[in-house]
Amino acid sequence: MDRIEMAKKLYFQAQKMTISMATLVVVYGGMGYYLIRTGRTGAPMLNAQIYPFVKYGALAISVLGIFAVGQLSHRMLDSFPDTERPPQKLLGRTVLMNAGAQLSLLLGLILIFFGRRAYDFIPFAIVSFTGFALAFPKKRQWVNWLGAEF
Repeated sequence: MDRIEMAKKLYFQAQKMTISMATLVVVYGGMGYYLIRTGRTGAPMLNAQIYPFVKYGALAISVLGIFAVGQLSHRMLDSFPDTERPPQKLLGRTVLMNAGAQLSLLLGLILIFFGRRAYDFIPFAIVSFTGFALAFPKKRQWVNWLGAEF
């Protein structure tokens, strides 16, 4: 399989992967809300004085994580000349960016169970959706990075 055909295949695979991981935001939020509202979790593990510090600390880690993963993924691609970038590295960049977006989702889910406040998941979901929007593969970017149309 030549480089262009592989790029086309990996591009569509990266799109499907990002969309399916972004749908997990809604699934995890619904699951956390259901478990909290039906009383299937125990007592809150965080008291009222510590909870805001943990919440805003986790939110800051989420935002910084997405920013750091974005910088890391750009460095990963910049190590290759413009015309020799393998399509597998572009898929790897998408996987890395999706993992950064998933970090805030998991931190929000953990916070739901530690604090038993279902609506505190919403800021983490917004950060996660933003991360997935940044991670979503854009055809023009792939064409520019590969130096060939597909």
